[in-house]
Amino acid sequence: ASLKRHLAFVKGLGSQGMSSDESEDENTRTISYPRVYPAWRSGQLASLLWKADDVAATNVSVQIGKRKKSGTQLRIRPHTDKVNEEAAAPPGLPHNCYDATWLGKLSQRQRRELRVQDAEYDFTT
Repeated sequence: ASLKRHLAFVKGLGSQGMSSDESEDENTRTISYPRVYPAWRSGQLASLLWKADDVAATNVSVQIGKRKKSGTQLRIRPHTDKVNEEAAAPPGLPHNCYDATWLGKLSQRQRRELRVQDAEYDFTT
């Protein structure tokens, strides 16, 4: 499945559209950063971003015939059910990019400021 058609959209989300990390201090060669998801993000958008993460992780993994740089640790980002209720939502996205329950909790003023588009984003890959 090709994610290329979603590239401009994902870039446009910026850092507000991404999951944050919850760091763990471990004395191992692997560091785990469990994902914390923004409450405003819809399941459809989350799924698209997870696919993009998987492709990005594959592209930066150690290539055959090359050694991993010494001193670097492997970083894993396991999925969790943790949600960041305070994460700022990027304004002006199509309505299906926002979680419907989260949108329903906003005041009329907050919804106006969010400038939710009536159009639906096509998440097919």
